[in-house]
Amino acid sequence: MSERADRIGVDDNIVAAFQIENRPVRGRIARLGSTLDLIVGSHGYPAPVARMVAEAAILAVLVGDTLKFEGRLIVQANGDGPVRFVVAEWVSGAGVRAMAQLDPDAVIPADASLTGMLGKGSFAMTIDPGEGKDRYQGVVALEGETLSDCAEAYFAQSEQVPTMIRIAAGEILSGDAPSQWRGSGAIVQAIAPDDTRGGVEDDWDHVRALFGTIAPDELIDPTISAGDLLFRLFHEDGVRMFPHTDVPRHCPCTPEKLLGVLASFDAEEMGEDDPVSMTCQYCNRTFAFALDDVRAVRDRG
Repeated sequence: MSERADRIGVDDNIVAAFQIENRPVRGRIARLGSTLDLIVGSHGYPAPVARMVAEAAILAVLVGDTLKFEGRLIVQANGDGPVRFVVAEWVSGAGVRAMAQLDPDAVIPADASLTGMLGKGSFAMTIDPGEGKDRYQGVVALEGETLSDCAEAYFAQSEQVPTMIRIAAGEILSGDAPSQWRGSGAIVQAIAPDDTRGGVEDDWDHVRALFGTIAPDELIDPTISAGDLLFRLFHEDGVRMFPHTDVPRHCPCTPEKLLGVLASFDAEEMGEDDPVSMTCQYCNRTFAFALDDVRAVRDRG
């Protein structure tokens, strides 16, 4: 995208890599519309919790899309506050899902901060390459105003990679139609210096200064495409956006899987309710199963 290409990346529910010309800096940009609305809108979270879940989902997409193998990237923050944890999972070739678990009696103020929701705790990223391969997890303290701040600290401490992340999400109103959640985010990282490139500090400072001008409303605005935003930031340098990857909402819950989970409980844990109901914490769908069917699966067990 050395020339202006404002029709590039116009779609929602995408993630794409980009390269700033002649600068040792790589990046990714993501736009989530209906996918994010499905993830966040089905739960009725308090507004600050909804924004945190949205940020976790976008962060998982931005980082997960960098995986060079078929696997999973899990972003999770845990604490001792009224929000017990928030988690998002990116699965290569499948999509993203995210959720939070709250103390059911908690009252979350509209202006609650990250630590006001999660309290003291930790932030982790886990890479799962799949069955038979070792998982890798990096953990940092839960510090900063956003999950993006935590992720930047993670890359600085665990990966020693200079990183900047900008993410914004919110509800969009359009006439009399119901509001819909949408959000967007971008990440830039300095490429390690080598004998050919030499030092990268000046290039990184240049990109960081431009990247820091991104405003939250630019990220959320549905009329600003991914290509538009990159052009606004880096048109003087030139920037190339690569083909995008589609990002659907991915939730692998099925009646068969949840029936198997129920069958793993003993009779006392499950009680005598018939039918037995189970709700997926990610997509918030509830499935009902006849008690005899649960018993049959357990007996085959």
